[in-house]
Amino acid sequence: MSKNKVLLLGIGDIGKQVLNFLVRDPKCPELLVGDSNEEFGRKRVNAAISNATVAGLYPKVTFEKFDLSNVDRTSEQVARFKPDVVINGTVMQTWHVIRALPQEVYQQLSRATLGAWTPCQVALAYKMMQAIKESGVPARVVNTAFSCETNPMLASVGLPADIGIGNVELLQPGCRMLAAEKLGVPISMVQVYLVVHHLWWVYRREFGYREGPYWMKVMLNDKDVTGQFDTKRLLSDSDELYNPGADFTVFSAASTIKNMYALMDPVGIFTHSPGPEGLPGGYPVFISQEGAKVCLPEGITLKEAIEINERSQYLDGIAKIEKGGTVHYSDFTAEILKNMLNFDRPTWKVQESYEVAKELMSKYREFATKHGVKFD
Repeated sequence: MSKNKVLLLGIGDIGKQVLNFLVRDPKCPELLVGDSNEEFGRKRVNAAISNATVAGLYPKVTFEKFDLSNVDRTSEQVARFKPDVVINGTVMQTWHVIRALPQEVYQQLSRATLGAWTPCQVALAYKMMQAIKESGVPARVVNTAFSCETNPMLASVGLPADIGIGNVELLQPGCRMLAAEKLGVPISMVQVYLVVHHLWWVYRREFGYREGPYWMKVMLNDKDVTGQFDTKRLLSDSDELYNPGADFTVFSAASTIKNMYALMDPVGIFTHSPGPEGLPGGYPVFISQEGAKVCLPEGITLKEAIEINERSQYLDGIAKIEKGGTVHYSDFTAEILKNMLNFDRPTWKVQESYEVAKELMSKYREFATKHGVKFD
């Protein structure tokens, strides 16, 4: 039997962690690592391979320069490698770039929420999905780029990624751990079912975010014990288990790898992840080589779960994603971007996200420079 192949695109915050974890895994699939920065990428891959040899492991890992803005060229590269799974770790601008602003200015712009920057998060993912479709390779896709909101954007133009990573999965394990601690039982005896948007992960960590709705069910073996908990407190306390900043990317990488392996597994696993079936927010899901499907317990319907996440999506900057690719910013997000950055696009299309992202990044750079931020 031939070894599974995985294409890892982008080795920034999350991608580098995925690479370093995988090369030290005896089950590591054949890896093709791609990045737009060839010198940087090759050195990072060389370092990862060297680290693996220290543990007596010799994975098959190669590097190739990828320019996702060139869809035809990317399609040729995908067709040649024929990956079973593609991991997208690319964005045009990272989510935490605005932290470089003076504190008062950062707080004002942070109120626009992360949804404000979704053109930068979805642009390369969109081009990647176009290339995969053009290649004819039936690869499964794990999208790490703000998948609570970008997965439904991709689905709106008929190019859905199979699953996202992190977000709900950053919160659900902590809820399980804290619930087990209160009940005085091993974590393995407790299951927490959680429907929640990225908003809940970030609203206590970044300035100006508001609390959104969620749904939770706590089970002790086969007994519903949800009534024994203040679920809002449980969810909030789970967020406090992580250090401030971007340390959680290690966990995000673990989530990525778990979903990658699940998408190559004929049996599959039950887990929690964002963006299944092109839906907004996070859900309990079943993931296998057939893809990812929402897997809700008794007590909530799919319609109710989607509505919960759509309400949070509005609070996270995106009011509506129309079939056909038109994205509507929430009114407060559009107003802040217009007033602070002179970026006046209350709506934009996924198909134009690359150009929209470049405009937004240019406006931000001009604004940040005026406030003393220096760029390389």
